[in-house]
Amino acid sequence: MQTAKLDKKSRDALSDEHFAVPGKRKLPINDEHHTKLAWDMVDRTQGLTPEERSGARSRILHRAKDLGIDTKDWHKVQSMAIECMALNIANDDNHPNKMPFSGVLTKLDEPSDAPPGGARGRRIIVTSEAASKALGSLLGMAVDFTPSFDGHDTKAKIGIITSADIVGNEIRIEGFVYAADFPETAELIQALKDVLGFSFEAERLYVEDPSADVLRITDLTFTGAAILRKDKAAYTTTSLAASAEEITMTVDELKALLGPMLAEAVKPLADRLDKVEGEQNERVEANATTRAMVEPHCAALDACHAAMAAAGVGVHPGSGHVHVLRRMSDSMRAEAAIGKIPHIFRDHDYPMGASADTENGEDDVTKDEITKLVAEAVTAAVKPMQDQNKELADKLAAAETKLKDASEKARLAAEAPARKTVNPMVTALLAKSGIGLPEGEDKLAMHKVDEALKAAGLDVQKRIMVKNELGRVGALS
Repeated sequence: MQTAKLDKKSRDALSDEHFAVPGKRKLPINDEHHTKLAWDMVDRTQGLTPEERSGARSRILHRAKDLGIDTKDWHKVQSMAIECMALNIANDDNHPNKMPFSGVLTKLDEPSDAPPGGARGRRIIVTSEAASKALGSLLGMAVDFTPSFDGHDTKAKIGIITSADIVGNEIRIEGFVYAADFPETAELIQALKDVLGFSFEAERLYVEDPSADVLRITDLTFTGAAILRKDKAAYTTTSLAASAEEITMTVDELKALLGPMLAEAVKPLADRLDKVEGEQNERVEANATTRAMVEPHCAALDACHAAMAAAGVGVHPGSGHVHVLRRMSDSMRAEAAIGKIPHIFRDHDYPMGASADTENGEDDVTKDEITKLVAEAVTAAVKPMQDQNKELADKLAAAETKLKDASEKARLAAEAPARKTVNPMVTALLAKSGIGLPEGEDKLAMHKVDEALKAAGLDVQKRIMVKNELGRVGALS
């Protein structure tokens, strides 16, 4: 029997019938080794259509039979997580550590809407016979979750399944979350219960035909379940098993739940902003103190040169006492505006290129020019602080946006692929809020929906439910 590794020359020499995909000469099945390898690779090989992949499985099984290969284990799937959405939460005042739940774990005898994890991209059917035999394995199994409610984490066990029954074509379960041990998680589950459901975990699964496009499960053992979002469902048509007692969250309760997370995220930026604002306030206060100290002297100079001008004393247009005193008071005010106590007046430092000989007054520095210089000096002093404050404000706004996106991600992972029918209860709440569903591909703006729901007086839980439903049907931007 040929078992040697195929080199390019040997592979090129094989006939088309020795390939599971003869048209593309992929997945050689010339010997036992390569036939087993082809079965392992058929679902992972790139560039194959669903029809080519299905035909490849049939050719591999036929070739295995010719070579006498035992394919019993080929009917076995190691493990699988099947997402099926339905979750109820109810209050239980009898035990402080129990928050009961109930719901639909999975549908039976019908194909899943999407391929679950572990099925190698193929949809599945859980048969009623398999579910009946495995039902007892659900009792006492743990319930786990991930922080974003988007998968499984068997190390994060937060509850237990206490009962399981088959009702019609559904497996319905009941159990409880350890509310006192995981208070924050329990509160989140309560707040998001309308968008959450179950995903079961199983091992030792056997399928009727391993080459089929839809795997029909004939035997399995349940190993637990996870609480996760509905948009992760393999089965998207399941519904709530019963009406759960309504649990609402007030604005204060929501703030208490999310407030610490927000405060922790923005604390570094807030501390830095407080520090910069404090330094700026200190400078402003210091400048104000300096101006208050200097202003009486400037006013005295102003009174003096005004009296001299009225008496006709020192009125030379360039070097007269009136103009010198005016420049002195303006210079003192300019230094005080930037927190500097004036000590020296350099009348010989004529700004703007002015000359000491200004008999005709043509080169004299005007009051407007001095005012402009003072304004430029003040701007140069405060602009760095303004720029730094703007940078911090922009970073704070960006951080708040990221937190808002993270909060939305916990509720909706992706936009619904197609517009669906809105829950009648949500339709009634929309009508009460004066919101109409958009037509065609149009969507409602999140902030406008929030404003309308708040104006209608809906509580937080109902607003969350409405927005979740709008997101599910693809009506929310």
